[in-house]
Amino acid sequence: MKINHILMTAILSLSLVTGATMAVAPATSATQIIVAQSPTETPPTLALFTATPGAKGSLLITAAPSSRVVLKTKGAKARAVKTNRAGLVRVKSLRPGVKYTLSTKIAGSTKRMTAIPESQVVAAHTFRVLTTKIPGQLQLSWRHANTPAQGAVSFTVTAAPIDSTTDTIAGTTTSTEIVFTDLDLNVRFAFSVTATNTISSATPTMALMTKSLNDLQGTPVAKAPETPVSPVKQPISPTYTPAPAPVSPSGPATRTIHLCPDTFTEVGGLCEKTLPYTYTTENYTFHPETRAESCSGPGCPSSVYMDMGYIASPTWGQVHCPRGGTLYGNTCMAWSTSSQQVTYQIKDATPNGYTDTGSIWSKKDALPAGYTDNGNDWVSTTAKVAEVVPV
Repeated sequence: MKINHILMTAILSLSLVTGATMAVAPATSATQIIVAQSPTETPPTLALFTATPGAKGSLLITAAPSSRVVLKTKGAKARAVKTNRAGLVRVKSLRPGVKYTLSTKIAGSTKRMTAIPESQVVAAHTFRVLTTKIPGQLQLSWRHANTPAQGAVSFTVTAAPIDSTTDTIAGTTTSTEIVFTDLDLNVRFAFSVTATNTISSATPTMALMTKSLNDLQGTPVAKAPETPVSPVKQPISPTYTPAPAPVSPSGPATRTIHLCPDTFTEVGGLCEKTLPYTYTTENYTFHPETRAESCSGPGCPSSVYMDMGYIASPTWGQVHCPRGGTLYGNTCMAWSTSSQQVTYQIKDATPNGYTDTGSIWSKKDALPAGYTDNGNDWVSTTAKVAEVVPV
């Protein structure tokens, strides 16, 4: 069986199983392509300075062990991270689809590269399957809402036989259409298209044939010859797998690494997370306190304005007030001393366990569960976790 692109004429009757709506309409034309069998790829050797998209909005950076890597992008503050002793660090909470410039020191010189974090890929939709003028040939097309955040997207397309031992056909393309040829005319097929990017695969979009190609194209099925003949060798265009299960898309080569969980930072081989102290505060409270204080004058209870007497100066013939008071003509007058009750608002004593900061009372909260107190912060530690990532 072969996979290529060619002109269509007849319409194939199908029923949609899952995924987006599949329209059925005559095909126009398509540029001929051939989806060849992918050769076995050898996992690449890790470069000294690389960055690979991992989970949504993250990059797995490989650099020299315990080296500093700086990430910059427009409109955001530069961010610096440090690789572990294996030369790895995962940076999370990045913006998918945004280009980041990474820099680090290697052998005394600054090396730079760019990388783009990705988001989860979305599923294909509007899956259409149409017949052509050529018996045993079908054209499949679909739509996909691609965005910069999804990165490079490829599509794995399968044709799995229904109630037949015919092999499942699979092909991969970066286009939104593909052609299957040399299909068994008496077999109905279940078709699927799965969108894949670096970090994820979407839910397959599927469609089922309600009739065989022989019913649709009206071409009689040739009977087997009475005299055996040598079979014609078929080109190895599609990837075959044993029926009846559809072929799962081959994932990228992976490896297991050990990293600190999100929000933790590696410190001395362990994963550490610090939490600043939190405090409970109380405003000052006051109570009234009354005291007896001496007073004089018109506002002082029982204080009277009285004659204090005077003495004429023997030297100058002047009058002065030896017992105090103010001289008015030949008389010294003054207010007598009395007392009055004065009430003040006195700050209460500092509550137990609180400290007086000068403006409020403050108390450090209790140690959270799972943390220790290092004298500056609360600290939580945990071990690294294993994570499978693309090579």
